[in-house]
Amino acid sequence: MTKTTRALSLSALLLAALCTAQGVRAEDAGAKAGKPACAITPAPRSIEYPWMSIARWREMFGEQVARARQGDVDVMFLGDSITEMWTKSVWDENFSQFKPANFGIGGDNTGNVLWRLQDPAIARLKPKLVVLLIGVNNINLCDEKPEEVFLGIQAVVAKLRGLYPSARILLNAVLPEGELPDSPRRRSVVELDKMVATLGDGKTVFFRDYGPHFVGADGKLSAEIQPDFLHFSEKGYRIWAAAMRPDIEQLLSKDPNPEQPRRPVPGPVAPGPDDVRAFPVAPAGFADERAGIAQGRVEEFSYESAVTGGRRKAQVYLPPGYAAGRRYPVLYLLHGIAGNQDEWRGYVRATKIFDNLNADGKAVPAIVVMPNGRALPDDRPPPSDRLFTPEHVAGFAQFEQDLLSSLVPAIDRHYPTLANRGQRAIAGLSMGGGQALNFGLGHADTFGWVAGFSSAPNTQAADGLLRGRDGAQLGLKLLYLSCGNKDGLFGISQSFHRYLKDHGVAHVWNVDEYGHDRESWADNLYHFSQLVFR
Repeated sequence: MTKTTRALSLSALLLAALCTAQGVRAEDAGAKAGKPACAITPAPRSIEYPWMSIARWREMFGEQVARARQGDVDVMFLGDSITEMWTKSVWDENFSQFKPANFGIGGDNTGNVLWRLQDPAIARLKPKLVVLLIGVNNINLCDEKPEEVFLGIQAVVAKLRGLYPSARILLNAVLPEGELPDSPRRRSVVELDKMVATLGDGKTVFFRDYGPHFVGADGKLSAEIQPDFLHFSEKGYRIWAAAMRPDIEQLLSKDPNPEQPRRPVPGPVAPGPDDVRAFPVAPAGFADERAGIAQGRVEEFSYESAVTGGRRKAQVYLPPGYAAGRRYPVLYLLHGIAGNQDEWRGYVRATKIFDNLNADGKAVPAIVVMPNGRALPDDRPPPSDRLFTPEHVAGFAQFEQDLLSSLVPAIDRHYPTLANRGQRAIAGLSMGGGQALNFGLGHADTFGWVAGFSSAPNTQAADGLLRGRDGAQLGLKLLYLSCGNKDGLFGISQSFHRYLKDHGVAHVWNVDEYGHDRESWADNLYHFSQLVFR
């Protein structure tokens, strides 16, 4: 994004805020001049808006074509002003390592995007992932109905699949606009997103609705986050990045290029007679934000690491009604190999699960610590071609000492915790599942509750971890294992379960019908959270 683009974008945002204060959106003012080609009609910008001339639109498109000619784009962000106006610091902190390029232009509708995708330089790109957000201007500038806008979004998705057959598409729901929940445009967006969700197939197109991250408990949007109740402030972009980045990391790591290291797969899935569900499928909406209930809050926690020699960060969830005068048990949640401290909150939507369970009285209110599980001086997720390097994998092993010697003591000093093994739990997904089993069973004097969800090949052998101890000697309150019967890593958890069963170690073994995906991790977090600290 050029300095000129940023200056014009900020001017547009200020103009939009001014017009909103007068009861009119800046974009509406331009719409009076005539109705542009929208929905499924590929067309360039044809209307002079007070916040962007046709000449400027052409200049921005030219800049994007020039960027496309340079190539080397792994993540292509495509859309309108919300995509265009990423704050540089937020963009660099969250996406710079992914070889990203920004193809957003303010005011664009689906027809404009279809036209831009016809350019030969843009069509020759070979992105691994396209992050798409488009459609709100079809409503605001073209006066199109949700069913018309849906056809346009559907056409853009089809065009992207044709141009970039090996790419995955992260399809954003159109984000909420309008301060009040019953505003006409908010209702239009809700109706539209129900249709857009049907475009996700879980193979090439992945639909994600990040809208709940911006809507308050009263259903209103915040002017602090969205000054004109549509475009984002820097705080808004930070929220969006935190929610979206785990999905970007996950989608980039799922299908690396053939030349790149792949996730180790120990063998084919072969469920046995006791490899079945221990619990029913979690109820519909269990991981969605629910209106009218008390919500916990998430805050960033910084601590000094004796392992890396620097300060490291974790996300900490404080339950609804949190009070410093009360003491709480603590759950440590560990992420996968491509994730970070935001994966559980953003990708799995763990905090929504906790909010709903607390509201229903089904979980013991607890502090939940979501750390970065790679103890390295640079603990950012690396590019997909370095996910399985020895250096990166070693960072996850080194986190054992970082957790025990630095993070746990820092949490106990800063928060009103119940600082004993009976009130301290550890759980994780994939690489974090292996960590949870390794660290939890290796330090049963520190953790009384241990869970591994879809544990990865970093999981140590059960006989080595138990060191000859039977269930009584181990002394755990709960040992929980889970995996999906369509998961290529199934054999790891299955073998662990069989050793525990053969040696009389009490545990829960839950086999669901999913693959190595969030559906399994969210479902098992839902069940584990109702058992822990009881």
